Amino acid sequence: MSDKVLSLIRWAILLRHPSLSYWYWKVGHYKRIPNPANPQTANDKFFWRKIFDRRPEFTEISDKLLVRDWLKRNSINIEGPPVLWSGTDPADIPDHLLSGGVVVKTNHGSRTNLFLQEAPPNRSAVNRKLRKYLRKPHGRKKLEWGYFGVSRKLFVEKIIPNMGAEFKIFTFGKRVERLQVIYDRFSEDGIFADVWLPDGQGGWRLFEGSPEITRNANRPMPETTQQALDVARQIGDHFDHMRVDILTDGRNLWFSELTIYNLAGMIPIVGRDPAEGVNTSWDLQKSWFMQTPQSGWKKLYADRLRKVIASADQA
Repeated sequence: MSDKVLSLIRWAILLRHPSLSYWYWKVGHYKRIPNPANPQTANDKFFWRKIFDRRPEFTEISDKLLVRDWLKRNSINIEGPPVLWSGTDPADIPDHLLSGGVVVKTNHGSRTNLFLQEAPPNRSAVNRKLRKYLRKPHGRKKLEWGYFGVSRKLFVEKIIPNMGAEFKIFTFGKRVERLQVIYDRFSEDGIFADVWLPDGQGGWRLFEGSPEITRNANRPMPETTQQALDVARQIGDHFDHMRVDILTDGRNLWFSELTIYNLAGMIPIVGRDPAEGVNTSWDLQKSWFMQTPQSGWKKLYADRLRKVIASADQA
């Protein structure tokens, strides 16, 4: 299978998924033609993951409820915030559970969380909003297929008191190449965040650029950072890449979620740079697609890609 055929597969994907290809072309205002057949950047690898890496577990771990079973089954020693109720009809949620200090979530997507610090004045309006959340499909436009098979539910989760920070830890096997810390989720001033990168000497350096999602916090790492990194590496060891989200109150840790497609399948700024650790540490040969026997043209493609990756590693 020649590199000309790799090129043919690349263009076949781009033509088969024009909207997604256009999104990857313009993401970050970089305007480069993506290469999901022979990915050279982290963003390209997200595109590749959507097309080829259909790992069956991805649907389970995309489900914000079932992922807890995955953690237990794999002996990951971290608990999530208590789930007080789950179901498919918001009218079934007992009133006393919505009296405050909870968040109502859907299990199948993002931006469908309803934080309640006190009882809502209009329960009917809340029910309508939650039904709308349940109806909302997630990931269709950007081919985040891991969410497609999730059986949609609502659940009520206790808000962790005095939650000081959220870790978003980018793992590549046991390696961590990016650590994002979000602060002040419930502050009237809005959230702040810092991005930390490995300093090449076993420590961390604060990324001087913008975290993209909000303003820089410029704070020291939380005291629980090493604990969070240890848990994330234990989870990351099961995957070629996974973003692990963990909550902390400064003393304890709680599991939040696993994210297969960061920001729908991209990393701001560094995700387009072939030399960045988020690309060089992402070894596609450890993916489900490359480690699972394929057939037909996919087998020929996987064999060729494996040779191309090996050749690049030796260069």
